[in-house]
Amino acid sequence: MKKKIAYLTIDDSPSSSFMEKIDYLENKKIPTIFFCIGQLMEQRPAMIIESIQRGFQIANHSYSHPHFSQISLEQCKTEIEKTDQIITSLYKKAGVEWKQKWFRFPYGDKGDLRNGEVFNPRKISNPERNNFIQKVLIDLNYTQPNWDEVDYHFMTKANLFTEVDWHWTFDIMEWATIEYKPTMGIKNLHKIFQRLDEPLPKDCRGNLGSESRWLQSDSAEIILLHDHEETTPIFNSIVDRLLEYPLEFKMKK
Repeated sequence: MKKKIAYLTIDDSPSSSFMEKIDYLENKKIPTIFFCIGQLMEQRPAMIIESIQRGFQIANHSYSHPHFSQISLEQCKTEIEKTDQIITSLYKKAGVEWKQKWFRFPYGDKGDLRNGEVFNPRKISNPERNNFIQKVLIDLNYTQPNWDEVDYHFMTKANLFTEVDWHWTFDIMEWATIEYKPTMGIKNLHKIFQRLDEPLPKDCRGNLGSESRWLQSDSAEIILLHDHEETTPIFNSIVDRLLEYPLEFKMKK
């Protein structure tokens, strides 16, 4: 079977088990982009410096991981700028040029009052808030790569490639296993694996329609995982399972 391109992105780093994940991904030769939280990088700067020196990419995931739709525009600006300064400093200390400045909103919440439900037609974007936040990112030289290899109508219809923040095509949803009431019933590793094998896996951002996707599609994938202490025991198993699929992991340039 022909392999499809996949980009592994991991949010919410660095946890206390961050280096364990770095070691495992390096051993498996999986290039990875880590969207990191500013206040966690302040707590564990040495981990970030080492990961940069080992070839992993570090990106901006805000300072304190808020819902951007639930804070003021000035707070949104501060969340972005403060983390930008931290990453700039850590790349400098690592002795590596920070070539690609990438940003992902916590919860996929672009701050436009949709609370991250970007595929929900009942949720209307607030253009004033959206334009303000995008300008903050653009002024700091954040970009989004060209995604010609991602051939999903649900992504282009939602205009997720026209602005500078990153979304994803497939969320592993391992984070649901640590919720009191697991979203979509994803309560354990077995449920994660079941969903990975579904022809039309549901997405908590809204209705994606009946378009062929994930393993039923030739489109490249932007895969989302998270760096949480609570899910560290199942992290390696998830990575191993992904390696069983016809996926070729690459690093976005």
